[in-house]
Amino acid sequence: MKALAWALALALAAGISPASADDAGLPLCVAKDIDAHPANPDGDEAARWEEEGAQAAAYEKFQLGAFYRLGRSHPAALVERDIEKARPLLAHAALGGQLAAMASSAELELEHGDPMAGMVWAQLYAFYMQREHPSQFRTYQADLIKRGFDALPRGEKTDQEIEALVRGFLDKHGAQIDDALASKGDEGSAGDRKCRPVHEVYPTRLELKGDRVPLAGGHGAVSRHRLYDPGLAMYRLHIAPSGEVVRAMVVESLPGPAAGKGLMRSVQRLRFNPVAEDAPTRVVLLPMSYDDSSVRIRD
Repeated sequence: MKALAWALALALAAGISPASADDAGLPLCVAKDIDAHPANPDGDEAARWEEEGAQAAAYEKFQLGAFYRLGRSHPAALVERDIEKARPLLAHAALGGQLAAMASSAELELEHGDPMAGMVWAQLYAFYMQREHPSQFRTYQADLIKRGFDALPRGEKTDQEIEALVRGFLDKHGAQIDDALASKGDEGSAGDRKCRPVHEVYPTRLELKGDRVPLAGGHGAVSRHRLYDPGLAMYRLHIAPSGEVVRAMVVESLPGPAAGKGLMRSVQRLRFNPVAEDAPTRVVLLPMSYDDSSVRIRD
């Protein structure tokens, strides 16, 4: 059994794009205090929640929803579980193009007694993932859908209800999600910008032979955290100029906390391309899945 990491997902999450010659004279954008990031349990509590609320961007809503969904069982263990807060945050994040928030919403509803809502979110997650990133995390998608079907009555009536609800959702919200996905990574024209994003000046590439990451510590490392089935975790990584991971924080862990905890050692051992010694810390989002090959989505 091995953990999967995808370099393409890293590039998309970091918003990497070529630096324009017109930007050469601009200073680097000043990053927020990385120690104050919400996923850092040792960070400043006041700064941690400053972006909570209606004006938060889709990603901030996603990570807050993830914290509230798992509560103290989240690897960051920052807040008490609050499903009533988690549900709208994750839904709004999904409409804002955060596809992992669809999976989070599916897990939330399956765990808390609404398997039809969970199945609809699961189908939406698989639909968008197969459209946007067709080779990624297919075992987790299939396992999520299987668990949704297992929680529902079998039969044609159920299938028709699922199809109608998914179609209705796409008719109502599909254009909004498509617009959000299309706008990801759009940081304005060169004439509008006052600084250059770090990732444009110092791109980040995962140095990996093949498309699989060896599971650090072997199977015992994941079974210790009760990671027995397919799982998916999103990490926020701080990368030194040398390419070493100097800090790894869990943003979301699906279905529960086991994936985020069980894959942490593997994430910490990743290496990225080195850059100039005086370069600032690079920050990227990296999804990683645990694939036990138990189920597959058929093409």
